[in-house]
Amino acid sequence: MRLRDAAFALAFLAAPAVAHADTMLELSAAGAVEAKPDELRAALTASAAAANAAAAQSQVNDAVTRALAAAKTAPAVTASTDAYSVWHETDPKDVWRASQGVALRSKDGGALLGLVGTLQAQGLAVNDLGWQLTTEARDAAYAQAMAKAITALEVRGRVVARLLHLTFIGFQRMSVGEDGGSARPMPMMRMMATAAPSGPPNAQADSQTVTATVSGTARLITGE
Repeated sequence: MRLRDAAFALAFLAAPAVAHADTMLELSAAGAVEAKPDELRAALTASAAAANAAAAQSQVNDAVTRALAAAKTAPAVTASTDAYSVWHETDPKDVWRASQGVALRSKDGGALLGLVGTLQAQGLAVNDLGWQLTTEARDAAYAQAMAKAITALEVRGRVVARLLHLTFIGFQRMSVGEDGGSARPMPMMRMMATAAPSGPPNAQADSQTVTATVSGTARLITGE
């Protein structure tokens, strides 16, 4: 019996070790950068009220024509027209109203603010005014955020591997999430129109956070 037991023990020791399957670990990480908006945008409205639709529209048409003419004097500013509306009110009095929006954008904040002041003096009301990131600036910031996220993901994989007494090999799969702020415009400053503004408005650019997320399947193995 002892000889058989000894033979069994030797055979067990001589048998090859059972291979351990790789450990697959799902991880995710995020990266963020602060980007300064590089384009100032403004939305204004020309509106009028009259006893009939034609008169109201004529006043709005003239106001928008003057606004576009003023915009041509500021080459750094891009101007365009927005929605045109005409409606009839009977309460509290019978009146026709018309309105049309004028949109302005420029990387030269001073030029745009000066133009906005001119249009306010002409009677247009400022609805929104604020700085935003252009597509080019957002893409550049997103690339930086994505690089940070990928670095953080690799660091996380190595840390987890060390805690589990395993070795981090790399990622078998990786996916990049959408830009968290790509479809969300920077909040704009809401302004109330004044009948006789004393000067152009102010708009201070504030940084905007652009984020990127990545996830991946890390491969961890035993041994060094």
